[in-house]
Amino acid sequence: GETLLNHTQSYPYPYQASSSASCSMATQRRSIVVETSDTPNPDSLRYFSMELSFLPEGQSMDMPNSGHGYKSPLAVILFQLEGVKALYFGDEYITVTKEKEADWAEVSTLVKEAIAQFADSGVSILSAEGEEEILPLNWDTDPAADDSEVILAIKELLASRIRPMVQGDGGNVRFIGFDEADGMVFVMLEGACKSCPSSGQTLKFGIERMLMHWIPEVTEVQEVDQEFATDYKRQQNEAKEKKDKEDAATEKKD
Repeated sequence: GETLLNHTQSYPYPYQASSSASCSMATQRRSIVVETSDTPNPDSLRYFSMELSFLPEGQSMDMPNSGHGYKSPLAVILFQLEGVKALYFGDEYITVTKEKEADWAEVSTLVKEAIAQFADSGVSILSAEGEEEILPLNWDTDPAADDSEVILAIKELLASRIRPMVQGDGGNVRFIGFDEADGMVFVMLEGACKSCPSSGQTLKFGIERMLMHWIPEVTEVQEVDQEFATDYKRQQNEAKEKKDKEDAATEKKD
C-alpha cells in the first residue's frame, strides 16, 4: 500500500524503528479499509488492509484459543468478540477462526471495526510477553548442526514448496520431527488449516504426497498437537544430551 515504508530495521510500516520488534499499528489519520479473503476452511477468514502490516516481515504467531491473548492487546480485543474462537497473526494478515454456530455476517463486521480502531490507537500490537515469544517464520526448518541429510531435505521442501502453499490458505505448517526408524514425519498445522474440514486432504494429498514423492525415506506424515510437539522436543533433547555425554566419555577413554 501507499503507506508501506521501510525503517532502519526493515520492518514494514507501521512499525516504529527501535532496538526491539516493538510493533505499532499507528497510521495516518484516515479511515482504514479492512478487507477479507476466503480460506478453504469455512470457519476461517483472512483479514488484511493495504495500509497495515501486523507483524515484522517473515514472522507469525498462532493463538489457537483465548489463553494466548496475553501476547497481543489486539488479540485480547478480538477474543472478547462473540463468536471468535482462534487467531493466527501473519505479517500481512490476521486469520480469524469463528465458532461453528457463529454467523460471519455478525462476526466479520465486529472484527473489521476492532482492527481499524486498534490501528488508529497507535498501541503496539504485541505485548512485552508476545515480543519475547514471537518466532521467525522458518525457526523450525532452519538447518541444525546435527540434522541428517534426510531431515535437511524434509526441511528444505517444507520451507520452499509446502509452507508457501499452506500460507496461501491462511495457515502454516511446522516441522516437529522425523522418526528415521519408521519414516514418519511429524508436523503441526496452524491458523485456518488447523480446524479445516479438508485439513486431512491437505495433509495426505498435499504435504504427504509431495514429501513421499521427493524423499523416498518418508513413509507417512502425521499431524500432532502442541502437547505432543513439546514432549517430542523434550525427548529429542534428552536423547541428544545422553549421546553427547556418552561420546565425551568415549573420547576420554581414548
